[in-house]
Amino acid sequence: MKGQYFSFDAIIATVIMVLAFSTLVAYWFGAQTVVEARVYSRLADANRIAESLLSPGSPANWNAQAITSIRQVGIASSFGNELDTAKVAQLQQLAAANYQGVGNLLRAGGDYYILIERTDVNNGDLWEIGNNNYDSLNAKYVAVANRGVTYKDANGNSHPARLRVFLWKQ
Repeated sequence: MKGQYFSFDAIIATVIMVLAFSTLVAYWFGAQTVVEARVYSRLADANRIAESLLSPGSPANWNAQAITSIRQVGIASSFGNELDTAKVAQLQQLAAANYQGVGNLLRAGGDYYILIERTDVNNGDLWEIGNNNYDSLNAKYVAVANRGVTYKDANGNSHPARLRVFLWKQ
């Protein structure tokens, strides 16, 4: 009896180890799912905001309305990717004056930052809207949505640009 490998004690120990290992694996995959759901939700919100910004908004002349009568903010001249620079400038001013109010209009669910930057020969930032301190605040789970857009300069020439929407929570 003494030298047997498959004794009752060894079988019980093996069962306990298998149960402990399977519990650990189940916990690990459950925790990963929660983290992915948080990140995916924020990314879905960033994509939704980027798409809604590429509309004229509702009402279409929202930039001439009070913030309480705006249903949706849009910075495009029509349903396309060409930006209306007057609407972009108005959104920038509105966000500087009422950051939280614009966040509520966008249904951001946290902090937001919208960056429109040139992508042609003269690279550089054109407009910055919102709070760009996500890096210095050590924000976790920053979601970024990118869209290709165009805009017209003062001479009426079209230029390519990139619309970037950053969402995060601290």
